Amino acid sequence: MFVINLKIRLYVKLLFFLYISVVLFVSLVNIESIYSRMIIFQPLIEAQHNLIPFTTIGNYIINFYNYNFDIWFFNIIGNILLFVPMGILLPILSFKFRKFFPSIILVILFSLTVELLQYATQLGVFDIDDIILNALGGSIGFLIFIIMKRRMS
Repeated sequence: MFVINLKIRLYVKLLFFLYISVVLFVSLVNIESIYSRMIIFQPLIEAQHNLIPFTTIGNYIINFYNYNFDIWFFNIIGNILLFVPMGILLPILSFKFRKFFPSIILVILFSLTVELLQYATQLGVFDIDDIILNALGGSIGFLIFIIMKRRMS
């Protein structure tokens, strides 16, 4: 039983590493430039950074019909879904994160780090609303973990 748990723990660690790599890739690589010019790292010109909470979220909700569905979906739902796995995997990896507060703090800190990297490298746009949506995604993931844990008990 102990060996099985060690194997599962190793797989979860590898899955978490892969997940972090995907988040960083999606957040820091300008996908459009890959397809159009085959250039991976291309700084954004005239980026509109947002430091006021709920500005972007409110704009997308109020002006829903003014946006292409893909833009709306990836900026709202995509930011939520991107961090659901972190909310699930953190409590599996460490007992420290089996409580909501430590788990969500780490989600927020990681999201903040990604946003600061986007700002510093100009490979993305710093948006405080992304951190809010990422925290919501991590919270949903944590809730999924709790539900799964109770069903397995």
